Amino acid sequence: MSALVIGIGNPLAGDDGAGHAAAGRLARRPDVTVRVCQQLAPELAVDIAAAECVIFIDAATSGAGVAIRRLDRPGEPHVAGSPVTHVLSPEALVALARVVSGRAPRAYLITIPGLCFEIGAGLSESVLRLIPTAADAAVRLLDPLARPT
Repeated sequence: MSALVIGIGNPLAGDDGAGHAAAGRLARRPDVTVRVCQQLAPELAVDIAAAECVIFIDAATSGAGVAIRRLDRPGEPHVAGSPVTHVLSPEALVALARVVSGRAPRAYLITIPGLCFEIGAGLSESVLRLIPTAADAAVRLLDPLARPT
């Protein structure tokens, strides 16, 4: 597996579905495996360890625009849980992949600030405008992995 993109969130809870929507825009790339989930589970560590690069895309409860953070810097502490409802944080999964396999891929977290996280609400206009920006950011992070066809 060259690259793994994980869209996180609940698409039934308004802007929490932003990660799914942005990740879905990358599904047609032949060098990318896309997974979507409501919560991060330890089982994802095996897929993460097999990837050259992993990009998590999730909604955030604050922020002014799409944000990108590198997660795989050795020696940096990782957070065990997420402030929303995710079981594990992306940092914890990258660390778990390193423990399980002895290696971890380049890893990034892209966040999209949301406004409404109510069950039954759709994606807000501001999130709909930012989803292409988040997907484009992921593509830029993946470009070093591009292979000639």
